[in-house]
Amino acid sequence: MEYLDAYGRGEEDLLDGEREQIAAADADYDTDKHWAFEIKPEECALIVVDLQEDFVRPDGPMRVPEAYRQLPRVQKLIDACREAGVPVLYTEHTIAPDVAHDFYAFWPPIANGAIAEGTPGAKLYHGLKPREDERVISAKHTYDSFAGTDLDYALRCQGVRTLIVCGTLTNFCCESTARTGYFLGYHIVFGSDVNATDNAEAHRATLRTIRRGFGRVMDHQAIIAALSEGDTLHREAKLKPAP
Repeated sequence: MEYLDAYGRGEEDLLDGEREQIAAADADYDTDKHWAFEIKPEECALIVVDLQEDFVRPDGPMRVPEAYRQLPRVQKLIDACREAGVPVLYTEHTIAPDVAHDFYAFWPPIANGAIAEGTPGAKLYHGLKPREDERVISAKHTYDSFAGTDLDYALRCQGVRTLIVCGTLTNFCCESTARTGYFLGYHIVFGSDVNATDNAEAHRATLRTIRRGFGRVMDHQAIIAALSEGDTLHREAKLKPAP
């Protein structure tokens, strides 16, 4: 059993009923909780996390190839949000000597100048074209888009209650942003096919964790449908008895 292998345990170590408990938890990580809240365009904002030149460009020093491949989906989501009147905000993770965690020194691309503050590589990928009324948060110096930035203030000033999260990397900046958003009381919608990282298991682990305890996990088409046609997944889930 994978659970036992992870903790170096054997079958003889299981408590009474623990096998069933493990199975129930495993199933819950893969259970979409669409009944939790309704996606209402007037309460939403789209957060496009760290789709920057150094992360997205195919020859970038911190390239995430899947982030580059997902750009057309992200653009469709941006367009749908604009059509629905949903604010779009972008973040840029930037590093400078006086705002750098010492752990970054052990990450060779960053130690060598990737996403350095004021450099072209730290800017949004050139294929993304923010409108004049769309905020770009560049004073982001760690994984969490809320830490030390004006993101929460900007969202609350617009009456936002639900955050749609896309970008890179799934298990670092995107997950950190989603978690803090949840802690601050926002509803979280996490895009399963518009968040990208460099490891399949890490991506899957984040989706499972968000799905179980932080928000709704949906692909970009389901998110767009909820914004443009109404949240049918929520309505259908509300009609079913709770599991």
